Amino acid sequence: MKTYLLTTAAALGALSAMTLAAPAADLIEPPVYIEPQPLPVPVEEVSTAGWYIRGDVGYAFSSKTDGYYKYQRGYATAHGYDIFLDQAHYESIETDDAFLVSGGLGYRFNQFARVDLTADYFSTDLRGSTNCAGYPGSVCRYDDSSDVDIWTVMANAYVDLGTYGRITPYVGAGLGFANVSYGSMNNKFDCDQAVVGHGGPICGTSGKHEGQSSWRFAYGLAAGASVDITSSLKFDAGYKWTHIRGGEAYGFDAEDRAAGFSGVQSWDHGFDIHTIRAGLRYEFGGGGVGKGKGPMPVEPMPVYDPVPVQEDVVWK
Repeated sequence: MKTYLLTTAAALGALSAMTLAAPAADLIEPPVYIEPQPLPVPVEEVSTAGWYIRGDVGYAFSSKTDGYYKYQRGYATAHGYDIFLDQAHYESIETDDAFLVSGGLGYRFNQFARVDLTADYFSTDLRGSTNCAGYPGSVCRYDDSSDVDIWTVMANAYVDLGTYGRITPYVGAGLGFANVSYGSMNNKFDCDQAVVGHGGPICGTSGKHEGQSSWRFAYGLAAGASVDITSSLKFDAGYKWTHIRGGEAYGFDAEDRAAGFSGVQSWDHGFDIHTIRAGLRYEFGGGGVGKGKGPMPVEPMPVYDPVPVQEDVVWK
């Protein structure tokens, strides 16, 4: 009988434990996945400083200026005929349109500021015209023709105005020097009436004046935009205005030299050169497509919140 009671009590105890364990198992929650929030990725600022080279081709539009020249004058004296030099205004000196080439070496300080040293060259024909000294233009005019080679060497500074996609507009200014080298000028007298000079009739005659070469002060302004082709190669297109100060133009012809005159006979008052140009610029610095931007951010690894661990329930 005692054994029967013990067996019955053990069975009841086991049944009670199983009944209580079921609700306890429901207290253990399954793991919960939480969508990771992207962590802020520090953007490393890329240095854009570095050297660059550039090459351009362009088009120089016709430029018009004026000048002055010296000419022979004379008067009779008791001892003969004295000749001296007087000065007159030269009305028009005009260059033709021309193609130009340009190259340079520069340095970029940051994504906004850069400087370069450039050399430009173009050669063009030139025409000149003014009234003959001492005569109105309706009676006698000079009809002159020549050519000129112009070099400019300038130090330039630019400000890039921000990058929009792959396009970076800019403005710039430069200072430097220009070499203006004139070829020989054919000086023809074009008359509507008979005009007589010191040596006789001059209508239809011509003389040759040797061209002068001189270095002058020059300065300019520029504006344009560059397009990022790659992280280092840029396509650059823009406009540039350059002012070249006046200087020597031509010497005396053979007749004047025979009369004892030498040196420079005529001067120009300088040129305003308007050009459009396009070319390539290769930057050796940090560069980048859209200058100043850091490297592409790295996708962060998923971050999981720790799964709560259910402690064992102890039933007393």
